[in-house]
Amino acid sequence: MTGEPKISATAQIEFEIKKRIYCDLRDAVQAVNSIEVSTGPYDKPSPPKKGIIPPKWAAQVSLSLQVDESSALNPGLTFDELISSSFSLGLGGTLSSTATRIDKFNPSWSIAYLMRPDTPRSVCKAGNDLFEQLRWRPASSSPFILQSDLGIKEWLQGAMFTDVLLHSVDSPGGDPKPDTVSYEIKFVIVSTGTVTPTWKLMKFSANTSGDFLSLSRTRTHDLIITIGPNDSTTLDSHLASQIGNAVSNSNRAILTRR
Repeated sequence: MTGEPKISATAQIEFEIKKRIYCDLRDAVQAVNSIEVSTGPYDKPSPPKKGIIPPKWAAQVSLSLQVDESSALNPGLTFDELISSSFSLGLGGTLSSTATRIDKFNPSWSIAYLMRPDTPRSVCKAGNDLFEQLRWRPASSSPFILQSDLGIKEWLQGAMFTDVLLHSVDSPGGDPKPDTVSYEIKFVIVSTGTVTPTWKLMKFSANTSGDFLSLSRTRTHDLIITIGPNDSTTLDSHLASQIGNAVSNSNRAILTRR
């Protein structure tokens, strides 16, 4: 393969979104693991220690970027006084189109990897953005980039605090077992526009009701993060969240087109 690769604007913004999520998640894991916490039952708590999220755990991430676009052309023409003063004839038609694009990413990182310290070439360090180095202006139109705080750190602190205070237990007298925790963020941005030119002449008029041309664009950006032991329980929990999210987005797209 020769020549410079062609990087689309979509690929650029997808990179910036994934980078933002990775850096926020990494900062959240490191912040939570820096807090000293006592674990174990209430009557026999263990000495406080750092590292509440075990290094063998993993973070499963699902990122879905969906765009639904629709357009409709509704011309109308009314003939007045074609036969008599009390008669009019209306003609009309509709031409519509819809398009859906869905880009999905499903990265996963071990907690041990997220706990690694920064290096001079870390992607999260200012000035190390690939597109900045190419002197391209980094994309910033997604709410995942525009939002000043995705709330990942606050969620993870609260979730792990709850996990420590109230463990799940398989059987009476059994050992505490950690819970899998999940977090979901959804942004829906709807843009619409209409154009309706109207003509009224002696014998006919055009587009006197309704929209002549209508355009609609709906962007749905979803993020699901599931953190837990690197086993089937965590994977099943993450899959269930993905299925529920896909059904919700499909229903929303159908209702939007009506």
